[in-house]
Amino acid sequence: MASDISGLYIFGFILLLIVGLFAYSYLNKRITADKRKQLIKVFRASPKFAKDAPILVQGQAQAPDVLLPTTGEHVAYYGLFVLSKETAVTDTRSNVRLRIDGIPLGTDRTHIDSVQGFTFYETSGDFTVAAGGSYYFVRASSVFAYYKTGMDLVSGLVKGQFAKMGMPESVIDDNLNFKLAEQALTTLCGFNAPILEERSRRFSGSFTKTKTTGRTTFSVVSAKSRIDARVHQFLSGYNLPQGVQDLITKHGHVLAEKEEVIVIETFIPLNREVFVFGTFDGDRNIAFTDSTVQLSVSYTDPGQE
Repeated sequence: MASDISGLYIFGFILLLIVGLFAYSYLNKRITADKRKQLIKVFRASPKFAKDAPILVQGQAQAPDVLLPTTGEHVAYYGLFVLSKETAVTDTRSNVRLRIDGIPLGTDRTHIDSVQGFTFYETSGDFTVAAGGSYYFVRASSVFAYYKTGMDLVSGLVKGQFAKMGMPESVIDDNLNFKLAEQALTTLCGFNAPILEERSRRFSGSFTKTKTTGRTTFSVVSAKSRIDARVHQFLSGYNLPQGVQDLITKHGHVLAEKEEVIVIETFIPLNREVFVFGTFDGDRNIAFTDSTVQLSVSYTDPGQE
């Protein structure tokens, strides 16, 4: 691993490789809108609730009744991305290169000294939909499990490498889960919230050691989804909701005074009517078990999209 690239840049680059790997491995057969419409059309022509077969239900998202951490609204489901507007990774590089009779001696290693800021993801989990006098459990977690299988193929190597460099394991896990959630929610509810990044680097140190601070500033303009979605900008000590503060504390972070926090959320208000398309397990669960059927939730009829 090249020593002239900061830990922050290496970490971001490898995350992209991970996303590309499991996306290619698990979704290499492109799912088209026509294919989904065909599956839905077949089900509607003969609406049989068969085990391991596609199913489409329309009903109210009635449980659980949870409070949205940002506003306190009653919702049946939420996915929440929380990030500080600015993060920084500081590393020290030892550059001692001596030669005796042409043989190089010394070190050329990078060690991460500190990590400031945070990015993490939280969700309320699975939810239920009441349709046709029955309740169905929508296993949103199955989408994450499906993608995580691919991520696990390489994440062990990544975590080990960064642990050797001094990156805290909690930071690695939060970043991996953040990237995984972005991909999973794209499948589940058509989530899309482009995160813009501005990066800079500052150098200091001596002849033998160089200290590098890689700093990244984030901004998010809009969020879209087949369910509700929006972006919040908060300031600690001023308008940061207690629910978001509790999540930040849960992840082990301490906010500086007037630190800016961005929250991106997608959610389903309690009792909102939704369409759910996925695979039926023969009982009352609708899940992601098939890469062709997938699992999706939306406010509009997916057969008409």
